[in-house]
Amino acid sequence: MTAYADRLEALIAESADRCTGCGKCFEACPTARESGLDMAAGAQRVGELVALTRDGGAAAPVLQSWLNACDGSARCSAACPEDINVRQWVTIAKLKSLQVSRPMTEGATNAASRFRHMAQAVRLLASMQLPSETLKRILVPAERRTADILFYTGCNVLRTPHIVLNVMDILDALDLDFDVVGGTAHCCGVYQFQEADLPTYERMGHRTFQRFGQSGASKVLTWCPTCTKNFDELEKDVEAPSFGLDHVSEFLAANLDTLKARFKADQPRRRVVIHEHLGIGATVQSIRDLLCAVPNLELVELPQDSGFSYACGGQAAKFKEREQAIHRGLVMGAVEAGADTIVTMYHTCHRALSGAEAIYPLRVVNFTDILAEALGRGGHPDYYQLYRKGGAMDEAVAAARGFLLGNGVKVDENAVKSLTADIFNETGLGGPREAFADAFTALAREG
Repeated sequence: MTAYADRLEALIAESADRCTGCGKCFEACPTARESGLDMAAGAQRVGELVALTRDGGAAAPVLQSWLNACDGSARCSAACPEDINVRQWVTIAKLKSLQVSRPMTEGATNAASRFRHMAQAVRLLASMQLPSETLKRILVPAERRTADILFYTGCNVLRTPHIVLNVMDILDALDLDFDVVGGTAHCCGVYQFQEADLPTYERMGHRTFQRFGQSGASKVLTWCPTCTKNFDELEKDVEAPSFGLDHVSEFLAANLDTLKARFKADQPRRRVVIHEHLGIGATVQSIRDLLCAVPNLELVELPQDSGFSYACGGQAAKFKEREQAIHRGLVMGAVEAGADTIVTMYHTCHRALSGAEAIYPLRVVNFTDILAEALGRGGHPDYYQLYRKGGAMDEAVAAARGFLLGNGVKVDENAVKSLTADIFNETGLGGPREAFADAFTALAREG
């Protein structure tokens, strides 16, 4: 075992030692309930978790069902009377069980396939939406950076890169010494950890975290909720970093007075509903505080299932019908409440909901869109939303043609088929996929 693996073992051993076996974590788990597990058997499930942690081996069958169902909601951790990070415990326990229940080569193959599919989609979508100089800036190795603050994008937000540009505009407005780093070369290693390919995870996610420290930055601002969760629970708890780690929303909320002083008063009137997800630090409260400070913005309170998962897609995508019901309930509730705008917290949520504009009388924007606009900046086109809405593709195709040429990337018809599936097979709301497929197939034939 490596020193890193030893430390993971120590983290869950500490959790097992502190656990009283009350079962409240299991009883609070939304995906255990969604999976039809016996919610009265919490003490038994936790006893099996303790046994797995201490004795090793494969998980008991029903415990394995619970581990497999986990979507990272963190309702377990919130319910624990001993203040144990149960989500972290379950994440590492699942890895341990997978390591002994199947060949390591199977997990490595699965992880490589998932990573490859994600990287191809990110590369194509980023190349279709970003100028080459911006993309090159993001991909420079972290250890070569010299700025005091690193804005770490992660990988997947580059499918919706206008969000990255918004954050850069906001940090510029704060007159900060920052640089932006991300892309698949700086992956957090989520697929490798989930598939129990620990050696590759150490070379990828663990190494990315080390590279932040090598940059000399005093602060790293994360965007992706999965990267935030992984770095908080699988890196920061393993070894204290030399830098502070904050989600962008929490950092901006801590600098709210400075932002408020720079907001423009002539903002449009908005009645907004935030699509909320609990589970990642103080992001919900931070985004609420930020939006409430924007002139002429009214926050509409709406009951919603904010504790089911920490973000849309990802692990929550195992429960597509539940996710779809959450999305439909949100937009219909927003319309009934007289809201005119849905505000998304994260990029995966934005991808899921951005196409709602094709169906409902609502705008869908990310919270960074509103903040950047309030600072007199922003205004970056949301091309992904144009794709998802499936309407007139002329503007999007024209922009993609220029960006692809500048980035030296060609799109063939197979890539268009893959992109169409990637965009429209996700849960969420949107227009017809044929408009996207037809327009970009024509573009591929031109090239």
